Amino acid sequence: MSSRQKILTKQQAAYQNIRKGIMNGDLRPGTRLVIDKFAADLEVSAIPVREALSQLEKEGLVEIKPHAGAVVTDIPESAIEEIFALLEALECASCRQGMGKLSKASLQKLSEIADEMEATSHAEHWLTLNRQFHQSLPRLAGLSRMEELMIRVGEDWERLRRLRFADRKGEDLKRANRQHRQFLQALAEKDLPAVETIIRQHNREALGQYISAK
Repeated sequence: MSSRQKILTKQQAAYQNIRKGIMNGDLRPGTRLVIDKFAADLEVSAIPVREALSQLEKEGLVEIKPHAGAVVTDIPESAIEEIFALLEALECASCRQGMGKLSKASLQKLSEIADEMEATSHAEHWLTLNRQFHQSLPRLAGLSRMEELMIRVGEDWERLRRLRFADRKGEDLKRANRQHRQFLQALAEKDLPAVETIIRQHNREALGQYISAK
């Protein structure tokens, strides 16, 4: 293994470690990220940590300030409307581009995720399955760029939810499960207008639940 490969491996480990802390809320907005501390904790030199922070800055999760170092960026509560608008647009686009590419096996896979969602009574598990459900459609349709964008925006929402909306009631799970079934039926029938109507209703009602639950 070359020196370059070793540095890259350590950089990835540092990146994943710091990113995980930011996304799950352990590293709160405004937290100063001390390179030497992470290097010591991860038993690496400062170089891979510095590279990891540069990558996180490109993702908007970290701000590197001159003479002050790196700090975790904030994400305001008001970002929820932008995030939900993006999720709605991406899902509609995924259906327009990918609906004709979905096989019966793909629809069955989505239905199985919906089964799990209906069976669980644990809200956090339901939310994990919900992300999996919505992100699976572009993947099953072979739309890798669309999938990557949906994952990125979904991660933004998960971070915002943990930071700003953890104490809110959130989605009506029974209603959401019912809408997922309607969505799957419309997909099976290749009824694009119905699919897009259900997506818009589903997203806007979910958004309304979080906003009205203040």
